[in-house]
This record gives sequence, C-alpha cells and structure tokens, in this order.
Amino acid sequence: MKLLKATMTCFCLCFMTGAMAQMTIPKKAYWHLEGTAGKNIGISVNLVKLNDSLYANCAFTTPGPRNLSGTLEPGKPYDFSGRIDAKGNFQLKPFGNDYPVLKGQLLNTGTFRGECEESKDGKALHLELSEVYKAGSVQFNVYFRQEAVRLVKKTKSPEGNVRMALLAPMESGNAVISDTLRKIILKVFGNSAYSGNNPDSVISGNFRVFKSDYLSGNEDLYRQMPDAGALNWELLRYMHIVCNENYILSFYILNYAYTGGAHGLENLDFTTVDLKSGKVLNLEDLLADGRKQDLTRLLTRKLKLMNKIPDNQKLTDNGYFTDEIQPNENFYLTPWGIGFLYNHYDIAPYSFGATDIFLSADEVRTLIRPFISGF
Repeated sequence: MKLLKATMTCFCLCFMTGAMAQMTIPKKAYWHLEGTAGKNIGISVNLVKLNDSLYANCAFTTPGPRNLSGTLEPGKPYDFSGRIDAKGNFQLKPFGNDYPVLKGQLLNTGTFRGECEESKDGKALHLELSEVYKAGSVQFNVYFRQEAVRLVKKTKSPEGNVRMALLAPMESGNAVISDTLRKIILKVFGNSAYSGNNPDSVISGNFRVFKSDYLSGNEDLYRQMPDAGALNWELLRYMHIVCNENYILSFYILNYAYTGGAHGLENLDFTTVDLKSGKVLNLEDLLADGRKQDLTRLLTRKLKLMNKIPDNQKLTDNGYFTDEIQPNENFYLTPWGIGFLYNHYDIAPYSFGATDIFLSADEVRTLIRPFISGF
C-alpha cells in the first residue's frame, strides 16, 4: 500500500511538472533577451508580445546577418515585428525588409530557440535567446488597449481606431525604478493628455482625447456630406525599448496618426534615462566640451556614406534641407554606440522617410563623456 501511494505521488508530481512545462503563454509580456545566432553572432532583443502579435528592437552585436540591403550594422537596433501562436511558435522580420528572419518556438517563459535565416539564399543559423536581467536593467509590465470609435450609430459608420501599448516598470525596492522612472515614462507616453501614476489611466486619458478630437472634428462634416468619403482616423502609440542594460534605459514612443489626406504622419520620440540617478539625459550630458562640431561632421559623413553620396557633393544637391547634420535631442544610447533619429521633415522631405544615423562606440569614443558612455 505504501509503495502504491509512493508510486501515485511520483506520478502526480511528474504529471504536474509536465503540465507546468506546457505553460500558458501570457497574452501581454516583455522580455529582454540575449543570445546568439550561429556560433559567433551576438544578439540583444527587447521583445513585446500583444496577444498573437510581436514587436521587437534587435541589435546584432557582432557582424553577421544580412537583409536585402546588405549586412546589418553591428550594434544598431532594428525594428522587427511578427506573430506568435498559442504553442509558442514565432516569426519575426525586420521592418521594411524580408531578412533576416528570426523564427522558432518559445520553449518556456524566457527561452526562444529556432533559426535565423540570413538572406534569401536560404542560409540559416541556429538561434538561441534567453531572458536576462543583469544589474542595471528593468523588468516591465505591458499595458495594451485597442478600441474603435464609431462616428455615428450606423453599421457602416466611419471609425476612429486606436491601438496603444505602454510598458511600465514592475514594482521594485529601488525608488529610482518604481517611482522616478515610472513617472518619466507615463509623462512621456501621456503626451499631456493625462498626468498620473496609473498606466491604465494614462492610456484611457489618451483615448478620451482621441475620441473627443475625432467626434468634434468629423460629426458636422459627416452630417453635411454623408457621401463625401470615408472619415476614418487612426492612432497608434507604441512604446519600444532599444536599450535596457548597464544602468541605461533608452526607449521611444512611436506615434502614428492618420486624420485624412494622402498619408498619415509617424514620429519616433526618444528618451534616455540614467538608471542610477533617474535623470533624463540630454545632449549636453553626453558631449565632451567643445566637440559638437566634430560630432556634426561625423554625422554628416555617415549620412553620405549610408546614401552613397560622394564627400565632395552637398547634401542639399541630393534633396536634403541642410548640408550639415547637427546632433539633436532625439537620440538613443546602447552599449555599442549612439544613434540620432531625424523624423519626417526634420532634415529631408516626407518621401525620404525617417533617418536613423547610428555611430559606433569606436567612432564616438573621444566625443562622449566616459562616465556616461560606458564604452
């Protein structure tokens, strides 16, 4: 009898262990992942799951994978997006390109395993990513809202569609993380629509502002010209993490708004926080004294290199608004370098898109204050 009980106990434990292994994948989650593609290509990933959708910022920390434009810059964070099913099977592709493709399966709450397809020639590298939070990094909860506002109470009424994803720090004994950083993120994300310490309330405040603007801006027009065409608006506001390590958090809020016309308008607004002090860093905090013009020359030269513009040609002769690319406050930091993001119309026409100029740690080592760069 005792042997039977022991056997049954063992069976139950094994069954429970197996059941736990087949985990329930959370609907919303954030992972900071590190790992490799193949033997020598390091990868750092900040991944967000929203139901069956994924979006990520991936940096390949050593030369390796390619997209259709050539080899990706080592250390530069790239936007990826994709899907994940109920069994944890996932696929991620870079925004605007078909390669490299990251695909495989979520094996447990923090291990992604599969392959990295480098290019269309079919070459694939073994991919292994694990959730890692070293000292100087932050864990996040994810808050998401998707909702439609009907302009009038009709089945085929025009709609305003909203999707918002906000990441807020998990509770921590560190006041800089649980209080200061939380307030910074909610203030930036709130975009003056709502000020408070509750992420759901901040999202709701943004939604109320959108709803009010949509209805007040279109109700009268619809009554006057009900057949004038679709009066559909769209708002996307997603928070992306590009760096979460070495006591530096760099993130951006992607804002996309369509309110009629030929196209919508997208902006990426970056914020970088020193997690030791809780200070939002600006360019003055980073630049060594008297080196702004050196950084301007470096950014200008890098932009020409990116677009295969000869050094002796002016940028204005190639469609840009200026011949010198000066550093702006819309920057991000990573352990591998610093990037400056110029949104539509900042330095070029809308058709050029946003411009992301990444400078490696080696390129800016003498320009950035050592106590901040960590290079």
